[in-house]
Amino acid sequence: MRKILPGDAEIPLRRQVPLGLSPDRDRRRPLWVDGDPSVLRLPAIGIVGTRQPSAHGLASARAIAATCVAEGWVVVSGAARGIDEAAHEAALGAGGRTIGVLPSPAPGGLRQGARRLGGRMLSAGALISDRPPGTPPAAWSFVARNSLLAALTDGLIVVEAPEGSGALITAEAASEFGLPLAFVTAPYGAKSAVGGLSWLARAAEPTLLPPDVLPPQLLVDDQGLRAWLRVCAASLREDRAVRAPQDTLPVAAPTPGGLRGLILHALGRAGAAGLTEGDLLGVSEGVEGALPSALTLLALQGLAEQRGGRWRVCEGAVLRSRA
Repeated sequence: MRKILPGDAEIPLRRQVPLGLSPDRDRRRPLWVDGDPSVLRLPAIGIVGTRQPSAHGLASARAIAATCVAEGWVVVSGAARGIDEAAHEAALGAGGRTIGVLPSPAPGGLRQGARRLGGRMLSAGALISDRPPGTPPAAWSFVARNSLLAALTDGLIVVEAPEGSGALITAEAASEFGLPLAFVTAPYGAKSAVGGLSWLARAAEPTLLPPDVLPPQLLVDDQGLRAWLRVCAASLREDRAVRAPQDTLPVAAPTPGGLRGLILHALGRAGAAGLTEGDLLGVSEGVEGALPSALTLLALQGLAEQRGGRWRVCEGAVLRSRA
């Protein structure tokens, strides 16, 4: 298992800022990679969704992963039961490469039933975590895993996601990184897809997406998927891996949009006094259950911190405008 950091040769330029997440060089997000780290340089599509999918969702995940492989993409997912495992297995079955993003390094970060799949993934990709080897998963590490998964992709597809799903945290992170985002049509009345479709509807509100982010797409067939993959390919920045000198590393994290952007704006206005989580409930109104996850991600990004029960913008945090 290898430890790598943003700025190392294995990390392509387009992933430096999402993986750096902090203007402080000493707080760069380390990655522990089991398998082939060179897979990080390749164009990649994330496929995520619920652990309890419908038959429609499983079939969609498998078909989408196979098409992504046929079009030359690495498939990235979280190695969880349901949509994730279906995507990994279909990618391997199609002769492709795949990355599993874990809440802690294998074997601890893999559920018992996924150990065999994890072994197959190591032969055709990698298992990656941002926690040190031997560290057991914690509740917050699953939130961090969702953000990390988005940072390792060049586009994200949400197949099925109920309200409160970790896949929606991944979708929010992807939108804040400026990545193309797509959702899959659901069978009529399926509760397993309500969260994703609600997220798609909310994304039409101008305050919830940064101005330079493409609106998410609704995928209805293979033709639409291939067209969306062409959009992802066109949006790729220079992907040449370089070893960045110390003085050329990213100096600021991108200013988050969406709920996290609204939270940071509120915290900035509050200044040193800070705000309690209760004070911030009004900011997250209409985004059920999203506030704790958003605050956790801001803390992981080095942008906000909690002291004495009150949240504040981190001292020294520098936000880079998307303009």
